[in-house]
Amino acid sequence: MSLTEVPTEEIQAEDAAPAAVPVAPSLGGGAAANDHKAVGSAYLGLALLFLLVGGVLALLMRAQLASPDSTVLTDQEYRSLFTFHGAFSVFLFLLPAWIGVATMVVPLQIGASRLAFPRLHTMTLWLTVVGGALITATPFIRGAKRIISGWALNRPIPEGANFRGDAVEFLVLGIAVVLAAAVAASANLVVTIIKLRAPGLTTRRMPLFTWSVLISGMVMLLALPVLIAAMGMLYVDHHYGAHLFSGFTGSGGGVAAMWQRMFWFGAYPMLWALVLPVLGLVSELIPVFVRRPIADRAKAMGALGAVGVLAFFGWGSEVVNLPRSRLFFAAGALVVLAPVASLFVNWLLTVREAAKEHGADELRGGLMSVPMMYVVGLLTVLAAGLGASAVSALAAGRSYHTDYWQVGQQHLMYFAPATLAIAAAAHFWGPKVWGRHLSPMMGKLEVLLLTGGAHLAFLPALVLGLQDMPIHTSSYRADDGWRAANLAMAAGAGVFALGALVFVLNVLVSVALRRGRAAAPDPWSGHTLEWTAPIPLPRHNFDRLPEVRSATPALDLRAAPTPDDEIVGA
Repeated sequence: MSLTEVPTEEIQAEDAAPAAVPVAPSLGGGAAANDHKAVGSAYLGLALLFLLVGGVLALLMRAQLASPDSTVLTDQEYRSLFTFHGAFSVFLFLLPAWIGVATMVVPLQIGASRLAFPRLHTMTLWLTVVGGALITATPFIRGAKRIISGWALNRPIPEGANFRGDAVEFLVLGIAVVLAAAVAASANLVVTIIKLRAPGLTTRRMPLFTWSVLISGMVMLLALPVLIAAMGMLYVDHHYGAHLFSGFTGSGGGVAAMWQRMFWFGAYPMLWALVLPVLGLVSELIPVFVRRPIADRAKAMGALGAVGVLAFFGWGSEVVNLPRSRLFFAAGALVVLAPVASLFVNWLLTVREAAKEHGADELRGGLMSVPMMYVVGLLTVLAAGLGASAVSALAAGRSYHTDYWQVGQQHLMYFAPATLAIAAAAHFWGPKVWGRHLSPMMGKLEVLLLTGGAHLAFLPALVLGLQDMPIHTSSYRADDGWRAANLAMAAGAGVFALGALVFVLNVLVSVALRRGRAAAPDPWSGHTLEWTAPIPLPRHNFDRLPEVRSATPALDLRAAPTPDDEIVGA
């Protein structure tokens, strides 16, 4: 296997003076220098901060519902916390976290030295900070107690012709700014993947995680502008009295129901765009830890692409007031689950073939690594989410979107798997990007807490849905029969929050304080280009690139070693 040649001038320069020792990026600095590794790390650090904030709000809500007739929170306080918890968790944790992971990893996977527009990405980071500051300030602004709409801002904001207060405008503007930053970051990632791939890295040879980021970015570029436009219309409605949505009950002439349709037209594909990197990550990790390529790579790429396309066909299933079209949208929500199920089959075939090739005993070592343990836990949660989503789509005659079934379905399908996958990505790629391993002992504790907490917190929500507990219920009577499931949810939320706290502490201690074990260039025997780079990573990522002749260039390099194949710095 040959390596691309380094220009003679560079060799002479190296002979003339000692090479500078590269410094691995950290969470604490470097973003101003536009290094994608530092910018991505800062994105992830910001997201983890909001994960903790959203988790605290969730614990307060679950404390209110842990027992009947509770007075921990008033109805208004509970509904306000419901809104802020959703805003923090979706717009300030999941969205920036996946942008951060993709920003760190994608240029390395495609053999690029940088993003297509490095300064643009740094700007999107600061825009996210500004948007997060606006949303964070909302609870302390006049009118904050009247925000009782949930993360979808359904009621009473869109229909409130006389609903005033600066808090609504802070919240709407903050979300719009974060979404605008996500659009710019997605565009930058898409252009980077299309234009800056290494020679020989064709589309068919693209790493599956990078492919999933490409599809996710395209979905974001189509879906998020709709959400931004809706937020802009809502701001104009409240600030200038335009009555685009308001006036539902009076003379304004607006149609409040239009808000729900516009929101879910953008938000439903956005949720699937957050799941796509999860599917790409699992497709990347399983082959590495079972030590063989994925069973059917072409079908895996096709399934990921199909999820991106079909994500736009089920948005109406989330809109309560579309009874005539419910069958059509229910079919759309059901069809998008088929390619996800095909990926499950592909992953299982990969494991089965690896067991035949290597034997179960050899396979067990890879399965017990922390990233693979995360994958196993993630798949159990995602399988439950697939089942809940299928039931919700098939039950077209009864809406599961106004009771707690929706809470369980959305958390099992979208939010919990994405959170688990972010932690798995940190354990898998963290050693490469940060030069330090996260603690494996703490990692195994994280897996147990996060996976167990997800099941304990969100499976009982499905039970509450079957018991017809409305989604925004802030209190209930003892004779409603909802106490046991709510108590289980409260316990699960506490376990999940503890797992998230352990993960954040692991990142801080191992990476920020640099207490983690120093990493080797290829600690997992990976398959893709990032594992051929030296460590610590220089700013330009690669001193030399191996010739790309397949989808697994690092695997090819190890399979046919020659003296010329040695990578500088390895």
